[in-house]
Amino acid sequence: MEKKNRESFEQINKAWQLNIPVTSPEVRGVLNQWQDWKNFEEELQQKPKSSISAFKHKVLNLVAKSSALHTNVPANFNIPQVRSRIVALQTKILALDTYFSLDVVPHEKVQNLIAAINKELNAFYMQCEEIVIKNRIPTEIGEPKIISISDTTRNAKVVNFDELEQKEISKKEVTFRGKVKGKG
Repeated sequence: MEKKNRESFEQINKAWQLNIPVTSPEVRGVLNQWQDWKNFEEELQQKPKSSISAFKHKVLNLVAKSSALHTNVPANFNIPQVRSRIVALQTKILALDTYFSLDVVPHEKVQNLIAAINKELNAFYMQCEEIVIKNRIPTEIGEPKIISISDTTRNAKVVNFDELEQKEISKKEVTFRGKVKGKG
């Protein structure tokens, strides 16, 4: 088992290349203000060197840092598309944690997960870039009005269901009392 873990360590050590893509200054500015993301990036950039247990410890730290990412996403990135990218990244990191919790770490699966984590990191950054680019596009005259007109939730009637239920109960009671009086 020790020999297998030594082999796994060598393979994982070669494959452990978690890359943070280069981004535009606007995206970098927003991400630098997001403390949880900065902590996560710092953790990604530090590579364990000594043993398989150092990698296990690193993965536990990544799990902890990634779980904190949902708590305070910056307002301009707090949309379902970005949140889903974060969840996908967390899922890959949790899978990595699963493999590192085994007695013998399967280095092939870990190598595949490292590639998948890099892919998810790229997807996250590309999504942030897309948001910044879309926000740069100026709105045309009257566009906000057209958008609000086409918003069907705006036209929804606000209903207090508790009040509505009380009215229905009152109607039934009045009808019931009228029938009882007529018979008695």
